[in-house]
Amino acid sequence: MKCSACQINKLTNEFPPTKPTDKCEHVSTLCLRCLVAEIEKQKKPSSIESIRCVECNSPMNETEQEFLLTTWRNAAFKLDNELDLLSQNPTHNNYIEGDTLPNNGHIYVVLLNGHKLKLDLAKVPTVYALKMHIKMELGVQISKQKLLFNRQELNATNKLSNYGIRDNSHVQLIVILYSISEAEAVRSLVFDLNWGFPSGVQDYLDGTCMVYSGAELLMIFDYSSNNHPNFPNMRHSGDVIDYANSRGSHQITAKLDELPGNVTHLYFILSAWNCDTIGKFNTPMFKLCDESRPDIQLCHYTLQDAANSQAVIMCCVTRIENGMWQVIQVGRLSRGNAKNYKPIQDAIRNSRIII
Repeated sequence: MKCSACQINKLTNEFPPTKPTDKCEHVSTLCLRCLVAEIEKQKKPSSIESIRCVECNSPMNETEQEFLLTTWRNAAFKLDNELDLLSQNPTHNNYIEGDTLPNNGHIYVVLLNGHKLKLDLAKVPTVYALKMHIKMELGVQISKQKLLFNRQELNATNKLSNYGIRDNSHVQLIVILYSISEAEAVRSLVFDLNWGFPSGVQDYLDGTCMVYSGAELLMIFDYSSNNHPNFPNMRHSGDVIDYANSRGSHQITAKLDELPGNVTHLYFILSAWNCDTIGKFNTPMFKLCDESRPDIQLCHYTLQDAANSQAVIMCCVTRIENGMWQVIQVGRLSRGNAKNYKPIQDAIRNSRIII
């Protein structure tokens, strides 16, 4: 996608993960770099209260400004100007069979959370070598790696050149946390969440499950929509509050083998209700497991990584084939909460998490 400001072709995750403001009726056509530059430009002669979206002139509040600035500060995809210029070349990633591809330069491994790993192309001539470097750099076991380029999965026995991967190519890494086979018969997938009130004030750390069929949102299970007649095989506990100990909890259950055949993805999300960030809650804890084997944790995520965010898309349970499901690590930060899911839905759609 080309940024409307700098006119450079960028990856989707180099654009803001949500609309610039909750009042905007559009996604940003400015990349994150340019949008933040516009915010900083407006700040110089103006006060924080007068900052506006450069595309629709909607007022941008301080929380929205800080979210964009923090997202930019923490972005792992920042590229040098030279690489930005390379990405403008429309033939740069077009591979013609029979071409001899140079093995110099760099490639980028992009995670679903937007982070990017830069690798020397000469050191990873094969898919297996690439997986080994990912293991060394990120600590992700080879068996848990799924690599995609141009929507094609890379086979470990092939060379990168077989797929037309060259300097400045971007390979997507999907981290498979757990595979659930039909033989394992996970009758009931359980998402357990509990939290302590922030500073002793009652507040809610919401656990939500968004149910998708491909790119289509089918249903949302949360504290207020805890069961649906069309989905008797899923349930949300609603708010369970322990006033004596100033703690709350949510539980979501899903019987995978009884879900309708068109259900392809279950996204598990945490979001702060009144607090502006997740990090203000005391000792939040979560577990995703099979009800019959609660000792096996199916999703590992360090909540501290989302401390400065209002919401985080933690993981996705996705149907693959023959009754099998996989738990995929996401860790995508977002604005939005149970009062307004639109920014979270935008983050799912704009980040191409639907796979």
